[in-house]
Amino acid sequence: MKSWLRVAEAADYTGLSRDTIYTACERGELRHVHVGGRRKLLLRPQWIDAWLERHASDVREGQSGGGTEVVS
Repeated sequence: MKSWLRVAEAADYTGLSRDTIYTACERGELRHVHVGGRRKLLLRPQWIDAWLERHASDVREGQSGGGTEVVS
């Protein structure tokens, strides 16, 4: 596993869209670093895992709609 992921790689890693990753970064929910331009971001896999875990802890058993969770 690479130590730094671009947004497209982070989207592949999570199975989410690039827009979801960008939105989480813009909202300050997902730790990231800016490199160069406004939308050039790098993320560490462990930061992504921590972000996903925070969302998982918000979902109560039986309320996730049959195993589908929405992360935005």
